Formats: sequence, structure tokens, C-alpha cells
Amino acid sequence: MFKIYLLLLLPLFLLAENISQDLYAKPKLTSSQLSEKREGSYFTGLPILNYDADKGMGYGARVYWHDNASKTSELFEYTPYKYEIYGQFLKSTNGWQYHVLHFDAPYIGDSLFRITGEFLYEKNTQANYFGTTSDSLGHLDDATGNTYKTAQEQQEVLDAQGNRYFNRFLLEKPRAEINLAHDFFGGLVRLTAGINFSHAYIQTYENTTISDTFSKENKLFNDSKDGTLIGSQGGWDNGLKLAVVYDSRDFAPNPKNGNVLDFTLGLYGKALGSDYNHQRYNFSTRNFYTPDAADFMTLAFRWVYSVQVGDTPFYNKNSIGFADEFKFGLGGLRTLRGYQQDRFVANVKTVVNFEPRFSFYEAHTYGQTFEFTAVPFIDAGKVFDDTRETDLSDYKYTLGAGLRIGWNQATIIMIDYGQSVEDSGLYINFGHIF
Repeated sequence: MFKIYLLLLLPLFLLAENISQDLYAKPKLTSSQLSEKREGSYFTGLPILNYDADKGMGYGARVYWHDNASKTSELFEYTPYKYEIYGQFLKSTNGWQYHVLHFDAPYIGDSLFRITGEFLYEKNTQANYFGTTSDSLGHLDDATGNTYKTAQEQQEVLDAQGNRYFNRFLLEKPRAEINLAHDFFGGLVRLTAGINFSHAYIQTYENTTISDTFSKENKLFNDSKDGTLIGSQGGWDNGLKLAVVYDSRDFAPNPKNGNVLDFTLGLYGKALGSDYNHQRYNFSTRNFYTPDAADFMTLAFRWVYSVQVGDTPFYNKNSIGFADEFKFGLGGLRTLRGYQQDRFVANVKTVVNFEPRFSFYEAHTYGQTFEFTAVPFIDAGKVFDDTRETDLSDYKYTLGAGLRIGWNQATIIMIDYGQSVEDSGLYINFGHIF
């Protein structure tokens, strides 16, 4: 496989001349964005003291290295950076670890090729499990079949029953991915091919003592006793990614205008050493509009429709695969803020997010630029067992607001609070959710 990628990269050096002529349709950065874009390479990063309603208080660090090249570079006016590398070490008080090394080269070798790669290690001692069918849309429950309208009410009863970890399990999952993309049609269309490998270790919490707390019943264990739940033993889940993307955004990390249409196909099978055969089809649209008469406000919208077929392991049924990344839900930081992570899981998932982003202050200090943005939002979504069941009724929704801080344009710090009828969540992390 590595030799194949080397052969694919050979044309980079043959196509490296006059790349700006090949990007005739791609929007350039605005004059404001160009005036604040730094030349050369630089580091940004800070200690992480984040909070997530599901994972608790997180602590660690993330460090970015960006290389923007010089203003004379042909690509300086087209890309947020020439190269990006970031590394993250993160642990949380609720037993979550999330360590990442990520690389991105939008036009490597001044060609129309893009390479992204990522190595990730995740260990979550309190991963959520609420089921893997549309039945998860119902109220929260316990081992006796009683239902609860709020997460707090359910947790109080579970604690009284001695079942604190009824909806929890241990998930340990390292993952590696590499993608190769190429631009077409003046830089507006991108075709991507990639490969990813992951391995899961699963442990359920029935009759188990954790942090001096004994838990008798466990929903994942109960659902897997008859042997029909796919993936309860963990294992390898390896796949190919094929994607076509239309992208007219002016500045990908923090867009003001433009649209993204993304169709991504994931093919997972034993031919790649996977223990499971399944497919994922994902379509999404992301839209950004800043009116000339109110250039302090950007209207941001996302719609996602994701379908999985075949023998998808339960621990990857929450995945939503885009051309450049994975999101997880529905529920949690990147989908339905205010519901617990992975609260709603089934073969078919749809989610809508709307954010009017109001830029209200900009600061320049010690050679650094900071842009402050207020972000009210509404999230809505639903899951289905089959595409034929898709409808527009009884969606789950959340309301909330947040603050985003753009640091030297390409690094986005986010603080969001979401509220649902069932729960609420405070999230401190990096990047817009879309």
C-alpha cells in the first residue's frame, strides 16, 4: 500500500508549476484575511483545561505548527496554511484519553494534491451506550424497564439501585488514517481516496466495582447476551474511503462565505483485515453566508444524512464519516449539544445545525491576532432503522450559545453550552463543530 501511495505522489513534481492557473475558480482570501495572515512558520498552542458534559474536566496540551510560506508564494492567497501539524495529549477526570498526531498539506509540493494523515489513541472508561436502534429515541431507562425524562432523574435512580454504570462501558480504540486528494474544475471539486485502520477493545461493567462503586446491571452486557449485537467482542474495523467534495469556502478553518457539498463512501471488509463487512454512505452540506451590509455576522448551516448497512460493529455505528474527518453522535459536542454523547444511534442518522456567528471584537497583541465571536445555535436530529422510515416529525433538538476565539485565524478555541429537554452540556474545545 505504501508503494502505491508513492506512485500516486510522483505526479506532484510534474504538476507543480503555475498552480494558480489551475485554481481559477477557487475563492481567494479576502483582503481582511490576507492583511492578518502571517508569513512563514509559527507555533500556537496552549495547555488544555477543557470541560465536556460526558467526559468531565480535561487536562493536557495541544500544539499547532503552521507554515504559511511567504506572500510571494502562488498559494498564499488561496489557503489558510501550506502545512499544518498538531499534536494533542488529553486526559479527563471521567477516564477519557484522546491523544492525536495530525498532518495536513492542502497543496503539497505546490501541486493540486492534498495529503492528510492522523494517528489517534482513544481510551474511554465511561463510553456511553443507549442502544443501536431507533428505540434509543425513547426515554432513558433502567434494568427494570422504568423510564425517565431527564438524565439527572435516571442517574439518581441508578445510583440508588447500585447500577451507576448501567449505560457505560470501556472502549479502547487506536486508529490510523491517511488520505490523498486532488482538486479539479478550478479548485472547486476535490476527489479523495483514503484508508483507515482501527482496533477496539471492549469491557462491560456487569457486577463490577469501579472507583469503589459497585454496579450490578449493564445495558451493553444485557443486549449482547443473546449474541446478536455486532461488535460486542471488539476487534479490527478497517476500511477504504472514497469521497467527492464541492468546496467554495473562502477560509476553511473559519469560513465567512462559501458552500461544501460532501459525499463520502466508506467500505469496510475482511479484505483489509477487518473483522466486519459493512458500508457507510454520508451526504452533507455546509453553507456560509456573510452579507455585505452586516459583515460582522456569518450565517452558518449544516445538514447531514448518514446511512450504514451491513455488519457494522455497535461501537462504530455512531460514526459519521466526512471526506476530511469523522464526527460522532447523535448527541454531544459535534452534533446535538445538550444531549449525552451517542445518545441516539441507529443505521440512519440525520442532523441539522444552524449558527449565526457574530464577530464583536478583535485584538492584536505581541504579534498575535485574536477574533472574538458570539455564537447562538440550534441543533436538531433523529435516527432511523431504515432509509424508508425517514420523516420530518419528532426530531430531537437543543438550543444554546457559545464563544469562539480565532487565534491567528487558523486556530479556533470554542466554548459552547447546549440545553435539551433531557440534559445540558458545557463544552470547551477546539474548532467550529462544522
